[in-house]
Formats: sequence, structure tokens, C-alpha cells
Amino acid sequence: MITVRVRFFAHFRELFAVRDKDLTLPDGATVGDALAALCDTAGRRGVVFDGRLKPEVVVMKNGASILSLEGLDTPLGPKDTVAVFPLLGGG
Repeated sequence: MITVRVRFFAHFRELFAVRDKDLTLPDGATVGDALAALCDTAGRRGVVFDGRLKPEVVVMKNGASILSLEGLDTPLGPKDTVAVFPLLGGG
């Protein structure tokens, strides 16, 4: 088993009702596994997924976008940090 820290930002703090959460997962778990475990209600799943990760949801592992890693298949290890936040725009 591994334990990772998950940090939520903006409206995801309200959706998941926490700012930070330690999540215990089986060895070999991925970012996708972590998100699946966190999205334990239809409401949460609907905000994060639409058959795949919604493009307006940004997920990072240890400060690197999972899009530049292996996406939802990005492996997790002990003491990794996963951050979940909305795509930010500006102008």
C-alpha cells in the first residue's frame, strides 16, 4: 500500500469537502486510480469525468501536469502529491 497526498484548489475544495487528503492506495496505483477512488459519488464523477478526464480539470503529480507524463496512467509512489484544480483562464 502507498499513501499519497491529494490537494484540492478552487471549487474542488467544496466538491471534495477538504483542502488536503491523504489517500491510501494499492501498490502500482495510478493517478486514474486515485481519481476514481476520490470520485465516489455521481456528482463528483460528473464534474471530473465525461468518459475521460474533462479538459477543464487540471491534475498534476509533484508539480508536473499529468498530460506531460502518462496521463491517467501516471504511476504513483509513496509520498507523491496529486493536485486537482480547474483550468484557469485570464486576459
